[in-house]
Amino acid sequence: MSASEAGCDIDVQSRVLQILAALEEAGATPIANRDLHAIAYLANVLSPMWEIEPIEGSVLKSKDGPHSTLFEAQLDRCIFQGLVVVDSLTDDPQSPNRIAASYRLAAERARPVLSVINGFPDEGVVRSFLNELAFAFAEIAPELWDDTALADASWTNPAVADQRVVDFAEFVDQGRNPSHNVVNAFQRYAPAGVIYSRAEKLAMYLRLLKRRANA
Repeated sequence: MSASEAGCDIDVQSRVLQILAALEEAGATPIANRDLHAIAYLANVLSPMWEIEPIEGSVLKSKDGPHSTLFEAQLDRCIFQGLVVVDSLTDDPQSPNRIAASYRLAAERARPVLSVINGFPDEGVVRSFLNELAFAFAEIAPELWDDTALADASWTNPAVADQRVVDFAEFVDQGRNPSHNVVNAFQRYAPAGVIYSRAEKLAMYLRLLKRRANA
């Protein structure tokens, strides 16, 4: 493994732990595998709001929703290292041939690691973003969590067919993906004199996805 590959693995492992920590603060753990991949996708596609580099810039558009092999591999590694706990294993109601797992942080082992991660200057911004996202995500009914990602503007872009790559930051400007454009559009419809914060725009976008998922 090269130094750059090792660094990428560490970055993704850090994001796995940070997302689970944010979900825990929002009272949204344990969380099922599909739902965890859904919020990981949203964290990537909405990262331009906080000027954060996504851990992945594209994902395959599948009928089962966003699923990152990179994220899954580092989630597995966190489990093997005792940082994440598999809380339950059940039959996947959407795929009879698959087992659905749910996860939570292994608090005693993960907290010291998170403390080190959050101690880096840039990670404070990441933590703020993920906390805002997790709390907005937690306001959605759990049975709609995975559907929320399927309602995202980048995912539903009609120019991208099923089994093609949804590219929001791989070869295109991450600040010009359809999701980011929709979020920015909220300001154009704000009452005179009202300036929405990025947290407010994020919450409005998640509420929009909730309505779309519930339609």
